[in-house]
Amino acid sequence: MQIVADENIALLNEFFGHFGELRCYAGRQLSAAQVKSADVLLVRSVTPVNAALLQDSSVCFVGSATIGFDHMDQTWLAEQKITVRTAPACNAQSVVEYVFAALAYVSKTKKISLQNKVLGVVGLGNVGSLLARLAQKLGFEVIFYYPFTHHADIQQVELADLLQQADVVSCHTPLTTTGTYSSYHLLNAHNLPLLKSGAILLNAGRGAAIDNQALLDFITLNPKHLGALILDVWENEPLPNRCLAHKTDLITPHIAGYSLEGKWRGTEMIYSALCEFLHQAPQHQLADFLPPLSQSLSWPLLASLWQNYAHLLQSIYPIQHDDHAFRKTLDIVTDNERASAFDALRKNYWPRRECSAFRLNVAPVADIAQLKYLGFKIII
Repeated sequence: MQIVADENIALLNEFFGHFGELRCYAGRQLSAAQVKSADVLLVRSVTPVNAALLQDSSVCFVGSATIGFDHMDQTWLAEQKITVRTAPACNAQSVVEYVFAALAYVSKTKKISLQNKVLGVVGLGNVGSLLARLAQKLGFEVIFYYPFTHHADIQQVELADLLQQADVVSCHTPLTTTGTYSSYHLLNAHNLPLLKSGAILLNAGRGAAIDNQALLDFITLNPKHLGALILDVWENEPLPNRCLAHKTDLITPHIAGYSLEGKWRGTEMIYSALCEFLHQAPQHQLADFLPPLSQSLSWPLLASLWQNYAHLLQSIYPIQHDDHAFRKTLDIVTDNERASAFDALRKNYWPRRECSAFRLNVAPVADIAQLKYLGFKIII
């Protein structure tokens, strides 16, 4: 069996080496010639998977170590009877921790109180629903816009109402370009002015869910309207709008879901899917490779659950370092070099751990049931 894979997928040799020949290439430049003789293709979201790539190949299984389908021509793949599997929710916890780390950072640096504020979640899939549940535990009032689902415990509103009511707008919608509820440029020149004055706008879903040029025009004309702007995803990656990036309070190169656990979990999920496709029992699992628990932390004993959580997140994930590293690449002159720098930041991303990798020492009087929602290993 020949497997062609994106070289940036974690633990390729460990999970897939025993199946046969493993060939690894840069995912963004993957060509039809490179996959022509492959039986299995393993990709991330940067590789368009369609007829142009696979028409003359022998690929019968495609595994994507990511949560979405927007890089795949699902209709064509189904017509060709090519089995497709993704890794739903593999990095949901990573993205949620990124969101709260980012909010903790801008709250501190811009002196914005987030106590008892309204969080508006745009997109209530695996990431959005996990974010909403934890936000409620942390004291946020949560509302959401997502026309494809209902939730008994979270108030559903129209997008215009969400933009007008929310103190924080966090975007986590998948990217769709057709249909009644297309998410392409969901936030645009027409509705960006509806954002509540002083609101924080964050996008860690898909870059094109926000019209980047319209957003740049809006914040240029209204520089004090937003309390803070946080962007992890961009239109035209790996060449995001540098003018927009310079005007954004916190920028990162599409790494919200790049915790070590999030990346490795994605690999494990497509490995398990391939084993099922081949009618083979899995030989490995994520626990076989995860490093031991990291250092112990102490509960800070601040005034509120949110303040304590924010303090801990800042200690285990200094998100400003990701911002600083990305900003250094913005003024690279040539497009090829700037694009390469963007991809290099992702390829060589540091081994960020999720809260589950840390022991948390707490006082006996602490509400243990409440603390378990934060993900730490609790030690009393």
